Amino acid sequence: MYKQNLNRLSSCLILITWLSLSSTAMALSSDVKQPVRISADTVVFNKSKGTALYSGNVVIIQGSLQIRAWEIDIKAPKNSIDIMTAKGSPVKFQQTMDDGKVAKGSSKLLRYFVKQKKLTLDGDAVLTQNNDKFSSDHIEYSTRTGELKAGIPRVKGKKQNPKGRVNAIFYPTN
Repeated sequence: MYKQNLNRLSSCLILITWLSLSSTAMALSSDVKQPVRISADTVVFNKSKGTALYSGNVVIIQGSLQIRAWEIDIKAPKNSIDIMTAKGSPVKFQQTMDDGKVAKGSSKLLRYFVKQKKLTLDGDAVLTQNNDKFSSDHIEYSTRTGELKAGIPRVKGKKQNPKGRVNAIFYPTN
């Protein structure tokens, strides 16, 4: 009986976690139609290679999306962005969702894989929306599907790194 109730509770918590986080999937629809504004202390731009390296207090704004980092490296061969890598102590970002809630995050390293529509956060990664908070040393988020993966897979025979654990706080009123 105890084991059956524990399994039900575990299933409910997984479902609640998934539903809570999937509500953060929809950023303001109008953001993608807005111009991208980038400011930095320096930039090294190579059109023939399709690279741009922005350094020093880099700020990217597109609609409600804001990204702040020490360095942002953009790879855009054939004039199409493949990957954007941001580094900082930490990299910070925020964006307003279609429901009006503001999603915020931070990590030491942020990568956005444009074609896969996948965002990865590494090093003290944190995602928040209102009071809800999700943290781990590694977080992956698909902007295409809304799927979120977090944590560092355990390696048999190795001690688990406490920073690799996933921590989540959810409030029922959000």
